[in-house]
Amino acid sequence: MAGAKSRTPRSSKPPARVKPASPGGRAKAASTRTRKPATPAKPAKTAPARKKPAAAKPATSARRQIGKKPAVVGGLHQVALLANDLDTAVDFYRNVLGVTYIDRFDPPGLAFFDLGNGLRLLLSATASEATLYFSVDNITKAVRTLSGRGVSFLQKPAMVHRDDEGRLGKKGVEEWMAFFRDPSGNLLALVARK
Repeated sequence: MAGAKSRTPRSSKPPARVKPASPGGRAKAASTRTRKPATPAKPAKTAPARKKPAAAKPATSARRQIGKKPAVVGGLHQVALLANDLDTAVDFYRNVLGVTYIDRFDPPGLAFFDLGNGLRLLLSATASEATLYFSVDNITKAVRTLSGRGVSFLQKPAMVHRDDEGRLGKKGVEEWMAFFRDPSGNLLALVARK
């Protein structure tokens, strides 16, 4: 065949090692005998190496494994919620809750909000109902502010869990929640960890 490279048959013997050529000389095949290694010079005394502190164990929420298999999915990117009346829903999330509005597409009737950390909220008449939990620093203050904007809470803020064993994060942290509904009936909650 024209242009085909010829292949040389492989030998079962390992190839001879080649020593680099000495100045003015030719390369020589190395002997297969092993030589006794030269005794290394004693290293200069140096200060003992400092041990690095052990890396902190990641928080439970930061672990991305299920059992011993790595997770296939990454962080949450978008949450879709039902919006029976898109104008009313946009007004509520934008002006009552103060969520950052991104854009609206009509048709098909979609509105997008920025929930932070790359997470988007999608409001649509074709989405399903869901529950969103909004993190707040001070739940009492947040409830007072939203009540002043017309939000009716289903109950006063209450402690729903105290993590005595540290299973969901820092040991001893309390989770407080207050639930309310958006204009489309989706259940929403404020969450504070103390």
